[in-house]
Amino acid sequence: MFRSFLITAFRNLKKNRLYAVINLLGLSLGVACCMVIFVIVRYETSFDKYHSKSSRIYRVNLYQQTENGTQFNGCNYSPLAEAIRKDVSGLEAVTGVYCLQVYQFSRGTDLFEDQYAFFADQHYFDVFDVKWIAGNKADALTNPNSVVVTDVFAEKFLGGPREALGKTFVLENKLNLTVSGIVEAPPTNTDHPYSILISYPSLAMFVPDQVNNWETVGAGATYVVFNHNTKKDKIDSQFKNVVNKYLREDRAKNTTFFLLPLEDNHDRNYDYTSFTYDFPVPVMTILAIIAGMIAFIACINFVNLATAQSLKRAREVGVRKTMGSSRLQLIVQYVTEAFIITLLAVVVGLVLSKASLTQLNQAYGVNYQLNFLNDPSTWLFSACVTIFVTLLAGFYPSFILSGYKPVLALQSQTFKGKSKGLPIRRALVISQFAAAQLLIIVTTIMINQVSHFKDRPTPFDPKKIVVIPSLRGNEKQQHQKLRYELQKVPGLVSYSFGNVGNEMGEIYIDKQKKHAGMISYADTSYIHTFRMELLAGRNLSSDTDGTSSQVLVNQALIKTLGLANPASAIGKTYVLKGKTVVIRGVIRDSYTQPMSNKVDPVSILFNPHKFTGVAMSISASNASETLAGIERAWKSVYPDYLCKYQFMDDSLNREYGSYNVMFSILGTASFLAILIGCLGLYGLVSFMAIQRTKEIGIRKVFGATISNIMMMFTKESAVLIMISFAVAAPLAHFAGIGMLMEFPERVEPGIGIFITGFFASLLIALFTVGYRSFIAAIQNPAESLKSDG
Repeated sequence: MFRSFLITAFRNLKKNRLYAVINLLGLSLGVACCMVIFVIVRYETSFDKYHSKSSRIYRVNLYQQTENGTQFNGCNYSPLAEAIRKDVSGLEAVTGVYCLQVYQFSRGTDLFEDQYAFFADQHYFDVFDVKWIAGNKADALTNPNSVVVTDVFAEKFLGGPREALGKTFVLENKLNLTVSGIVEAPPTNTDHPYSILISYPSLAMFVPDQVNNWETVGAGATYVVFNHNTKKDKIDSQFKNVVNKYLREDRAKNTTFFLLPLEDNHDRNYDYTSFTYDFPVPVMTILAIIAGMIAFIACINFVNLATAQSLKRAREVGVRKTMGSSRLQLIVQYVTEAFIITLLAVVVGLVLSKASLTQLNQAYGVNYQLNFLNDPSTWLFSACVTIFVTLLAGFYPSFILSGYKPVLALQSQTFKGKSKGLPIRRALVISQFAAAQLLIIVTTIMINQVSHFKDRPTPFDPKKIVVIPSLRGNEKQQHQKLRYELQKVPGLVSYSFGNVGNEMGEIYIDKQKKHAGMISYADTSYIHTFRMELLAGRNLSSDTDGTSSQVLVNQALIKTLGLANPASAIGKTYVLKGKTVVIRGVIRDSYTQPMSNKVDPVSILFNPHKFTGVAMSISASNASETLAGIERAWKSVYPDYLCKYQFMDDSLNREYGSYNVMFSILGTASFLAILIGCLGLYGLVSFMAIQRTKEIGIRKVFGATISNIMMMFTKESAVLIMISFAVAAPLAHFAGIGMLMEFPERVEPGIGIFITGFFASLLIALFTVGYRSFIAAIQNPAESLKSDG
């Protein structure tokens, strides 16, 4: 019998090709969107769960109370791991790491650059799972100058895993390393995507000031493994003793160590430092909601089209019932048809999602993979989607179709007059477009928020600022030599040495009114390179020993300190990080953080010992020649290092990286929602056109024009869109405000965003209605009036 159902289903779908294709398209798009979001959420929630002890591994995070409030940090003091091993009981293993996110190394005369070098001790392999290819994990990281490399690194730089063992290379021209082991590269879903693991004893030769430093926090982190019966409270109480034992008294009273489960590390809300990136739980929740909305819209579309198609099958139902078919058999028949369309849609959706993920990976440098053959979760998800959509989208149409009375069905009287099903279909269309408009408006709110930050005026053009973020030492006056070489570069307008990144420090005139301020270090060319406007006073003066107490400040600082105006601030003193400084000049405010409207109080000092990078303003003409000149200048001074520069606008855009991925998904989801919604609207208009076939014929006989007929359908559709907007607008405002909570500062959405969303969906919908109603309007009245009555 099931074979008979399948054969009949295929015949009906072949007979109604347009219906089948539209349904297939709508469901395929919905399935593809759901699958893409499923892959993203599954990947982002899987970080570091592949470790066998992952449920017992914790990262020791840092809470510190400062003048800026509570500061959270995923990094910690470098000696902490050894202190915990000595003073804390109840732990199976403890390890410390120190991360270089980007590093350079040399082999002979060849220079290379790669990402993620981790200094790690021999206990690293007791905490984290590592698959060994060669070497002995017991002692591979015990001796200085030893390094364990991944098979990928070995293949890329050392001639392959078999040849790599025992080979040497020089890290950052500081550290001679010998390969003591080969391991498999870790999966991409880890916060430790190392390419090499360097023995922790080597850290003393690389950054000697970090090894026993309990004063500052570097790029290191500490991890512990609980014993099976260890309680977190027991460890927390022992950490208090560690804090009091090793930190200064004034620092200890404001410091707390906090244990964060390894499996929760990746989905934090940007509140801890990570070696890679965070993907917050709210973002995952939003994506899951979007997937559900798209699936809902696609199913409604199926129902609308199926019930519109039901008019053409009324006689079929009457004949089947007359010949003895039960209602259950008819339900199974129509559910089978829904199953076939859904199954085909899932197959097409999987292909579309594979292509979409490939494009997403290429555009944003992520690594979302959909493995059809070897991933059981993909098959399970596909099976669940197939069953769920079949039941959700197929049950209602099959229930309606199977309920026709044979006599009325054979007389084609089932839908004469007002249809009881029409209000339901209108409600479904309203639901579809409410969901679609909600997505459109929320997407517009988010884009408006980030555009507000990205489009703010700046005194300089970030597309013309080139930054070398890492100067490589100044032991032999290399900075001065580089200045001299840069003067020869054609097209180089100006350049400024300074620090990349900013320090925070305490500022005050009155000790009772302390404030937090930002500290920058720059040379005298800073205001020229970045086109800063000097409002009062003079520029910085050269002070080669870096002891000058004179500073440049911005308007925000003099406002914070309560000084009247820029002119009156010149010569005034204040305390900066415990040192009295004198205001030499005041510059106009400019934004200090990419994702905030806030302008921090800024103090700019001349101190060559703090210069870590160089920023260069270049001419727009012959940019390639200028960049080549910059590289030549660099190589003449630092022949043993690669010249790695970046345009400032590229670095600013990276600040918006995670939001760009979200916008891409939101934008695509909005487009799919409105497209599938229009297919549903097409189904409703088709239903109405069939329902009112005779009416259209009579109207045309009595002189109605094509535009009159089209207007008849368009008015009703416009009303439905307006109702859906009334439903969507408050929900979109609430959802948009909720999403904006992720931003440090938020821009309240204006009425224009809602009007744009409404008219966008209205125009698209009316185009769909106009097309379908035009087809109905041009039908020959003689054919329309032939139907049985």
